[in-house]
Amino acid sequence: MSFLTPLFFVALGSLAIPVLIHLIQREKKHVVQFPSLMFVRRIPYQSVRRRRIRHWFLLLLRAAAIALIVAAFARPFMRQNAIAAVVSGGAREVVILLDQSASMGYGDHWTRAQNAARAAVDGLGADDKATLVLFAKNAEENMRATSDRLRLAGAVNAAKVTSGATRYGPALKLADSILSRSALKRREVVLVSDFQKTGWSGSEEVRFPDGVTVKTVSVAQPDTANLAVPSVSFARANFSGQERITVTAGLSNKGDAPLKDIPVTLTVDGHEIETVKAAVQPHAAGSVTFAQFTLVGPNVRGSVRAGTDPLPADNVFHFVLSPAVPVSLEVVNGAEGDRDASLYLTKALSIGTNPIFQIDVTTASRATPASFDKRAVVILNDTMFPPAGASGVLKKYVERGGGLLIVSGDRTSWPQGTTSEADLFPGKLGPAVDRTSGRGGSLGFLDYSHQVFEVFKAPRSGDFSAAHVFKYRGLQPGPGDRVLARFDDGAAAAVERKIGAGRVIVWTTTLDDSWTDIAVKPVYLPLVQQFARYLANYETPTSWMTVGQVLDLAARARTKADRIVVTPSGQRSTQKGTSESGAEGLLELNEHGVYEIRPAGATTGRPESIAVNLDPPESDLAPLDPGELVAAVTGHATPAVSEPVAAQEMTREEAERRQSLWWYLLLGGLLLLAVETVISNHLSRKEKFL
Repeated sequence: MSFLTPLFFVALGSLAIPVLIHLIQREKKHVVQFPSLMFVRRIPYQSVRRRRIRHWFLLLLRAAAIALIVAAFARPFMRQNAIAAVVSGGAREVVILLDQSASMGYGDHWTRAQNAARAAVDGLGADDKATLVLFAKNAEENMRATSDRLRLAGAVNAAKVTSGATRYGPALKLADSILSRSALKRREVVLVSDFQKTGWSGSEEVRFPDGVTVKTVSVAQPDTANLAVPSVSFARANFSGQERITVTAGLSNKGDAPLKDIPVTLTVDGHEIETVKAAVQPHAAGSVTFAQFTLVGPNVRGSVRAGTDPLPADNVFHFVLSPAVPVSLEVVNGAEGDRDASLYLTKALSIGTNPIFQIDVTTASRATPASFDKRAVVILNDTMFPPAGASGVLKKYVERGGGLLIVSGDRTSWPQGTTSEADLFPGKLGPAVDRTSGRGGSLGFLDYSHQVFEVFKAPRSGDFSAAHVFKYRGLQPGPGDRVLARFDDGAAAAVERKIGAGRVIVWTTTLDDSWTDIAVKPVYLPLVQQFARYLANYETPTSWMTVGQVLDLAARARTKADRIVVTPSGQRSTQKGTSESGAEGLLELNEHGVYEIRPAGATTGRPESIAVNLDPPESDLAPLDPGELVAAVTGHATPAVSEPVAAQEMTREEAERRQSLWWYLLLGGLLLLAVETVISNHLSRKEKFL
């Protein structure tokens, strides 16, 4: 044994104090008063008892207490233990990564994961430090580097399965950051997960430095069976002035066994609409279509539930429906009283259900400035420039966000020069080009990156080459205009110009059967509807969102009042109506279910509802080989075994601080003093009565 401050042993001289206390006569002699002592000779009083130690045990207690207190201040430590600690490798910096994604709710996966995390905590040494990181799609330090195993175990017990998707990249990057800040030589990562294959793409660019050990604990089970409802679709129809909805639910069997007679139930606003039986083959998908129901109002909640299995979270799919809002269109014809000029166009638009187009037809001479008000799109179908749009009326309509489609033909004319109306037209319109010789022309280039033609990008999504063009108007696009389509001879077929918040597209041939036969081709209907959707800036109403998405409440609110948000688990929070940074208006959707949003103070009316569902890949429980992940982040195919750290010289201060023996010596000395006090008081009272 060695001592950090051995000079304190000089204080052992204080051991003489107990001896002196024992040799001093404690009791006082009784003095008798005499009137006069001048003639009495003084005789010194001597006692044998005051020169003899009578309580050896009490003396030893006092001496031992003082010796222990002095030894505590000398700060002792054991050199043998210090050397053993160095040779064994020293303290560890451990990061425990605990997966709490939705897939961990399968069967007893979460219970086994918590047990594994607690085992890692119990395996910590006295000098080890550990950080608990909980992760799903994102990772978060739940308990920073600490040696307190009780607190770490409590944090593991308090953790719960979330609705998030599995992503290993953020968790491993956070672990690398934590270990890089540590001064300890031994660094270790313990990853506890079901190792879902969909959570690791291999391109996360995570690499631990040499010397870091990665240990994995997999709770995955072989032959898992899981049925999920990954999506639903809706077909809308109008009947007797009411909107009728047909729901089709997709089913996905992620197991190895076929599923038969699975009950699938559609529920709307708490009322069961229909239950049908379904069968899905192994590792295959299927669908179920339910009977129509009437949509009676906004924010109608619905859900589709299919069967039961060890992962119940993905057996239910939530959605919210509201009546469709029609998109108002104004079609302006060129010929007076010739409504058949827009027959193909209006018929194609009237078939649409997503959205429903509300179409009004007029002529250029009858159009008024009011004709453009509250219209999402104005279509000038082979007509001259309408007089009602002069003096900047039509341009202001576009600048405010309106859409303008110009269908070119024989009667199409446009103001020229430096007028505001001339600036509205995408390019310079030229004379008609005749392609009637031979088979005519065809569309040779489509900009599939544009929203109008994006739906035709996939194979067998539409064959434009089958449409023949016999005549078109020449068009020279302006410098800032975007060419969306060209004919086979390179001439522009569709050109776009953006003005303010609105858009203008010119189609250089007709949309009937006069100059082309595209009106009788299968691509005609989706093409016309794509033009209308894009120019109206229409977005399909979202019936559900996915866990992890962020909702901009400020953009959805009609007023700047505060909003009360109730999560699917029942937690309430207040979102401010205004914020300088805008961050307070953002709501991260972390739970599976239906959120409720209502203005603060509102007590009546149906609240706005937001349906949130699991990320579909989270239902795929196929496991990843943990060795592949370890090899990707460490360069070793199996968890690397740390080489023993070379014995290093440990200072006297470090050795003493690790052992902290002085605490035990000080407590022992104080305890002996307490015992001595009790015994001495007892003996004092006993001798007083003798």
